[in-house]
Amino acid sequence: MGVNVADFSPDGNASGFAMPHTHGKFLSMSISAIPREPMSGGNGQSDSTARPERSGATPRDAASRAGQGTPVVYLLHEGLPLPSAEPSSSAATGQPADDDVRWMADPLPPEVLRDLPGWGDDLAALPGFVPTNLGGVPMLAARPGGAASMELSASSLPSAPAAAPPPVIVCGPCTSSLDVAHALASAGALPEWGTVLAVSQRAGRGQLRRPWESPPGNIYAALRLPAAGVFATEAAAIALGCLFAEAFNALGVPVQLKWPNDLLLGDAKVGGMLMEERRGVVLAGIGINVVSAPPPQALRQGWAVPAASLADRGISATPLTLWRHLVEVSRFCYEAQVLRAGGADFVSCAEKHLAWVGRGVVVHGGEVGDCPGRILGLEPQGGLRIVISGREHILRSGSITPIPS
Repeated sequence: MGVNVADFSPDGNASGFAMPHTHGKFLSMSISAIPREPMSGGNGQSDSTARPERSGATPRDAASRAGQGTPVVYLLHEGLPLPSAEPSSSAATGQPADDDVRWMADPLPPEVLRDLPGWGDDLAALPGFVPTNLGGVPMLAARPGGAASMELSASSLPSAPAAAPPPVIVCGPCTSSLDVAHALASAGALPEWGTVLAVSQRAGRGQLRRPWESPPGNIYAALRLPAAGVFATEAAAIALGCLFAEAFNALGVPVQLKWPNDLLLGDAKVGGMLMEERRGVVLAGIGINVVSAPPPQALRQGWAVPAASLADRGISATPLTLWRHLVEVSRFCYEAQVLRAGGADFVSCAEKHLAWVGRGVVVHGGEVGDCPGRILGLEPQGGLRIVISGREHILRSGSITPIPS
């Protein structure tokens, strides 16, 4: 029998973060419908700087206490054309231009989005849309009680925790969510912790820029991260993995990290992450197999672990609601650790979620070639500590697969 993510209410977590509980109905409800009650510090008074209590408070409560308010969803309904300076493939071949050649992101009316796998339930939870401009880009905004059109830009969305929440921008089929995010960031429409969530991709890219199949129903997202602190170091990917593992585990989904940038359930890959920096903008491309996963023949034989979807594992979720939860809890963990606690040992957190510690693995590529070893953990910069032929090595590149037990 399948398990709905909404049925979980975990008792805690394994990391050093003081994580809030996630109420049982989180993924089955509209985010805006979740009760928002102020949290209290140890003295019972409302305290915007106290660490969260383990008292059944949701990530929504924590966000509310930080002054973030309800996350705003935007729909890139008119699409996003390719830059005029960027020649289309049809220009080189002399063939007529197809719609998917002219658009970086296709137009996406709400009625089209409703018919895509998983999106009908997500849209049903939203209170409707109003026209707006974000950084001069026409969009539709879903806001409770919204009535008037508004003009917003990154400068009107301050990065302080008490400011307006960063946007979740949903776009139609696109080249990749990273391409759209870079374009929106250049237009001033994507502040830190703002995200692009694509319904599908035509040219998604994974590790080593390998193309990735991207059918509708899964999460294909780009998240803008602070261009300083841990995300400006070698440990950026590991830190991001730590945050998303925390967010999944807050839902009771025991995701682990496959070094350096994959998310596992058991020994199957359910997601992956890719970091990009361009002109001072740091983005993370994040893919999560919600309802489907690549077939075995699409994977690198001998190098890749099997892929699976959350649905394959009996976990029910929808793209938008799951994505908003993951981003919200990730941001909460980051700010709780960095802005409130005054420091961040993300590597230690990531090590608690690291897959196959103490287990035999095969190393592919990297500095040591193809050989067996045993994982010890992580070193302070996020490199993988591994014993090979009785000697400890630090891996900073390559891939690993488990030796069957």
